[in-house]
Amino acid sequence: MLTHMGLRPPPLTLYLHIPYCLHKCPYCDFASSAVTPIPEQRYLTALQRELQWRRQQLADDPRPLATIFLGGGTPSLFSSATIETTLATISRLWPLENDCEITLEANPESASPQKMREWQQMGINRLSLGIQALDAERLHFLERPHTLEQARQAIAHLKQTGFARFNLDLIYATPGQTAAAWEKELTEAMAWEPHHLSCYQLTLEPGTPFFQRQQGGAWQPMTEEDESRLFQQTRQQLTAGGWQPYETSNFAKPGHHCRHNCNYWSFGDYLGVGAAAHGKWTDDLGRIWRSENPASATHYMTLMEKEPPDDTQHPILHHRLITPTEAGRELLLMGLRQQAGVDLTLYQQITGESLEQCRAIPIAHLLEAGFIQRTEQRLTLTEQGIILTDAILSRLI
Repeated sequence: MLTHMGLRPPPLTLYLHIPYCLHKCPYCDFASSAVTPIPEQRYLTALQRELQWRRQQLADDPRPLATIFLGGGTPSLFSSATIETTLATISRLWPLENDCEITLEANPESASPQKMREWQQMGINRLSLGIQALDAERLHFLERPHTLEQARQAIAHLKQTGFARFNLDLIYATPGQTAAAWEKELTEAMAWEPHHLSCYQLTLEPGTPFFQRQQGGAWQPMTEEDESRLFQQTRQQLTAGGWQPYETSNFAKPGHHCRHNCNYWSFGDYLGVGAAAHGKWTDDLGRIWRSENPASATHYMTLMEKEPPDDTQHPILHHRLITPTEAGRELLLMGLRQQAGVDLTLYQQITGESLEQCRAIPIAHLLEAGFIQRTEQRLTLTEQGIILTDAILSRLI
């Protein structure tokens, strides 16, 4: 864990994927599906088994878990008993940091007041509510399985339960959306006083129904110019309200950033458990490993029901080394999306080369153009550069 290089080991976190939904939204390309009935008990057994195997795989790793994130899919579809059993399995296998951040993703239609109270009692201290819009027409366009009234009721129940931290997920830049309408939605979202807001632009991912409809001419996506205006409006309005833009799409009140996601973006270590989950961890020689579970939940459960002949042959336990080049590319991709930028010292330590030397020409051009800046040991995007993040990354990677 980099100790031989004189560095402190990165934090270790855990992501657990629950891939089931009531309805598959037409913009979603995540590994999720709408099936009836949900094989909840079978999937729980598979998760418990993988958790045990992962612990054996890292038996010599003394690090506690800094965060736990139950994502999906729609984890709130699972019963409280299943979620509690899962968390109990995790805490039996790993020590947890005293202030371990435990996040659950939930949707309004499956987040009842009773469930919220039960989640809080079992130790979940951060709730992320996928409302996606505070406008009835946009909810209909996005084909969300909840109404505007259900969204508002869920937020009200969440506040009454008194979660220490909660996040609201929003999607914007849908066809026909105006700046005035988006301002109204943001104003309402801010009035609910969430600790955190995630605001993502609608992206048409290949293979999704939205992508196919757009390709077929059913509707036209928003122009890049209009998307850019809404992006800037989002940053300005939320910043003025006290939500800091600490990542391209994420805003938080001071002290309430998502520690789990920050660990991803800062090249920390994380275990990925469940269908489609990815993991990345550093061993005591400083080597970086990657794991990748099959996307199909049915295939995943079938694999987990088979005894592994040994660690290297079982598909779930198979892991591969990340090359220094891959590691550096990932650090840039994630780091530049953060307000804090890329840690240049860490880049050199994991790649063996100086970013400023190996990318001297593009960095010089980007500095001169005012798109990036160097602050102490970090490379960050300027406000002007943030709008061009993808283009800037293509120059540096």
